[in-house]
Amino acid sequence: MFGWTGRTIIIDLGNNSVTESRTKKKDAQKFIGGRGLGSRVMGELADPEVAPLSSENPLIFNTGPLTGTCAPMSGHFTITTKSPLTGTIFDFNAGGFFGSEMKFAGVDSLIVQGKAPDPVYIRIEDEEVEILPAGHLWGKNTYETASILGPKGKVACIGKAGEGLLPLATIVNDGYPAGRGGHGAVAGSKNLKAVVVKGSNTPGIAEPESFAKAVEKVNRLIIANPPVSKGLAQYGTAVFVDLLDHMGILPADNFRNKRSVAADRISGEFIRENYDTRKRPCYACPVGCRREFGNSTPVPDYEAIWAFGPNIGNTDLDTITVLNRMCTDYGMDPISCGAAVAAYMELHSLRPEKEELTALVMNIGEGKSELSAGSYSYLCSGRTPQSSMSVKGLDLPGYDPRSMAGMALAYATSNRGGCHLSAFMAAPEIMGKPVTLNRLRFDGKAALVQYFQNLAAVVDSLVICPYAAFAMGEGELAAMLSAATGNAYTGEELLRAGERIYNQERMFNIRAGFSRKDDTLPERFFGEDGIDRELFRNVLTEYYHFRGWDERGVPSQEKMQELGLWEG
Repeated sequence: MFGWTGRTIIIDLGNNSVTESRTKKKDAQKFIGGRGLGSRVMGELADPEVAPLSSENPLIFNTGPLTGTCAPMSGHFTITTKSPLTGTIFDFNAGGFFGSEMKFAGVDSLIVQGKAPDPVYIRIEDEEVEILPAGHLWGKNTYETASILGPKGKVACIGKAGEGLLPLATIVNDGYPAGRGGHGAVAGSKNLKAVVVKGSNTPGIAEPESFAKAVEKVNRLIIANPPVSKGLAQYGTAVFVDLLDHMGILPADNFRNKRSVAADRISGEFIRENYDTRKRPCYACPVGCRREFGNSTPVPDYEAIWAFGPNIGNTDLDTITVLNRMCTDYGMDPISCGAAVAAYMELHSLRPEKEELTALVMNIGEGKSELSAGSYSYLCSGRTPQSSMSVKGLDLPGYDPRSMAGMALAYATSNRGGCHLSAFMAAPEIMGKPVTLNRLRFDGKAALVQYFQNLAAVVDSLVICPYAAFAMGEGELAAMLSAATGNAYTGEELLRAGERIYNQERMFNIRAGFSRKDDTLPERFFGEDGIDRELFRNVLTEYYHFRGWDERGVPSQEKMQELGLWEG
């Protein structure tokens, strides 16, 4: 097989076994890789009603057919499981170098099942796979763990948050959180401290000349795309701070306000002008939106800047940087951690200083705070759940849905919960890519949101960076995939694969107990100064119609048959 390695590793930590199988060619062609294959495996191995922290809930690492190639932004991998934060099927597309190293080691999928009796880590070096003791690593946070294991290969690990089974816990690789939704807690529930990979293989390309031409075209598109080549490449994702604040999209004070005080003091432009920073790009990335300060501390990305800045009424970049680094070290999602702090501050009318904030975040990471379970759980414990700015339990990121109609619908209908990357509507509603849409109106959004959701599913399955959608569409992606694998794909066929993946995830969630009532937004966003409730209900029904779902939000038998998902 070209593009895919054909190798799936299955590890059962309960009986300390390692088995290997061939990646099913038919599944690879229909579900591409990454997110698609992850959702396929979840459907085969996991009962949708499984408890997320049960040993029966698999943790699945996947590469894609473009991972580890010279395709731009192609160093990514995905992690898929049932989320302990949301109860939904939950994948995440992660960057860095871990994914490309997985591919170099010849791995399409690593499926981790069961629970080890004692802490372990998994080491993969080409054909060699080992389950090794990790007692000496247990109790250590991610920076120290990665430092110890780093000489053995690329490391994806958990910190104390994962060990403590916190729903905010993430897996960290290459110094950055590899997702949201509690993947770190699932690893912790299995006593899995880390996965270390090292490879020496070169991914095979079926049609090298055609692939080189397709890659050359995509590189030209990236250079010709100002939001990417002038925005992300020059300022990192922090470039969004001033822009979104100017447009009234940057939420502040737990979404109680639409504008921030002194956003210019935490913007990408401010950071570039006042700090010594350098690029820290992921594998095969010509953009390099990730940055680090001169002392090698990561520059917070937009989401972390927002979560620990405007979201909690903080304008001090140094404090934001410290809190972001603490989250990474403990292995926590900074968005959900910041959301928990913001909910706490609103509930108690507080405005903590830097020392109080660092103590609060440390207690969250140590599992010593009521906030350690997340904003929704904290506020539902006899308090005010309407102050939790979440969808399906997943805290919303820094894009106010009252100012972005498409993003509002995307949040509500996301299979993960309140995730902006399920359909990055910032592309058309803010950047004008590929077309400029009126961000304040729902007109036409029902059809466009499902298009962007399908496209995102494709991107997450290839696996490439979500920001690639700024510069390339399904046509360019199909050209690279066709040349890499030797299987001819059209843009339309790729989008159909994305639709197949999205519907497969939707059915998993329905079987897990989700329904139309969950496809909504926090109450704060409806009303006179927000979204018209009746209009939102109507556009949701229209969205279901475009999806081929009934009015309950359930995919029809005809739609499932059309996508090859009907099981009879």
